[in-house]
Amino acid sequence: MHTTKFLTVPAVSTSRHDVSGWRLGWMVIPEHLVEPINRLQQNMFINAPTISQTAALSCWDKETIEELEGHVLIYKASRRIILDELKKIKELDQANIAPADGGFYVYVDLGDNNVVGGNLGSVAMCKAFLEEEGVAFTPGNDFEDPAGNLGDRRFRISYAGGVETARAAMEKFHRFWPSWIERVQSAK
Repeated sequence: MHTTKFLTVPAVSTSRHDVSGWRLGWMVIPEHLVEPINRLQQNMFINAPTISQTAALSCWDKETIEELEGHVLIYKASRRIILDELKKIKELDQANIAPADGGFYVYVDLGDNNVVGGNLGSVAMCKAFLEEEGVAFTPGNDFEDPAGNLGDRRFRISYAGGVETARAAMEKFHRFWPSWIERVQSAK
């Protein structure tokens, strides 16, 4: 009889190890599950390339860990700048701002008052912000159920670019925001 019931499935991640898109993981499993899981794995997916697996091993080198912990501090500082600056925008309900704790994005819901139907939502806002200020925020239509309307109410701000990038982006967003509100109000 097998009494070990634990499976551990960790991964090398984008937010912790700066390996965006690598999708590398491993399993710590009881001996009796090795063969059945191996059979399943062989039929479910193809492994990451050997070079990626080998490169991922350096994630546990002391120098790498120190470097990555420095990145985490930069992410925290950038995140704080974005959240603090969003608090200054009175039209945004703070309850509609999701401060990500595991990735490097802040997710914002524009709310009912800052969108108009299907033509002035987050897609239009992000497009206008990119064209007018040269800053890319990501509309929520990539992250929400396409059957609903939340995708065009929400957008995402990355804080992976560093402190100065976050500061400059939010300065430009403050400059852009009043014109967005004016467009919305004119269209109502």
